[in-house]
Amino acid sequence: MRGAISPTSSFTNINRKISSYRGASFTGRSVARVLARHPGLRLGALLSLPALWLVVAYLGSLAAMFVTAFWTTDTFTGSLDQNGTAIYPFTVTSAGYGLLAGYTSISPASVTALGIGIGSWDATASSCSLNLSQNDTGRSGSTALSGTPSNGNYCVRIYDAGNIPAGVAASFTVQVQHY
Repeated sequence: MRGAISPTSSFTNINRKISSYRGASFTGRSVARVLARHPGLRLGALLSLPALWLVVAYLGSLAAMFVTAFWTTDTFTGSLDQNGTAIYPFTVTSAGYGLLAGYTSISPASVTALGIGIGSWDATASSCSLNLSQNDTGRSGSTALSGTPSNGNYCVRIYDAGNIPAGVAASFTVQVQHY
């Protein structure tokens, strides 16, 4: 009978396969034996990566809080009519750090953008010269201006850049963040 499988030959093939698996996974089985004998080690190995991730997340958020603790946020609220302008002074006390300015809200919905500019503040003349940065399409929820100012007195100027319809008053809240 050609091609017939005898019961002893199939057991021999299975035994060969099992013995080949034994040699290939010797290190894996020895690690498994150690972990079976030491349940505390097994628990520590199981929890080490999630615990490491929590430590990284904690230290990252702690670093972010440390950096932002030194920021100063000036919030200005007001309203503009068509072709109107509003000026708000602020002081930067630490040179070389970033300055961010943007709207947190603009209403009504028909007013999609307002102009925003950063300039030097002249306290004696109560004037704001827009010589640093300007954006005619500042939108709510995004950074409209950014830069790196030196120490000094500055101002943020809010203005209609042609987006306020006649007879409509636009309300806004703008934030300037700096060191």
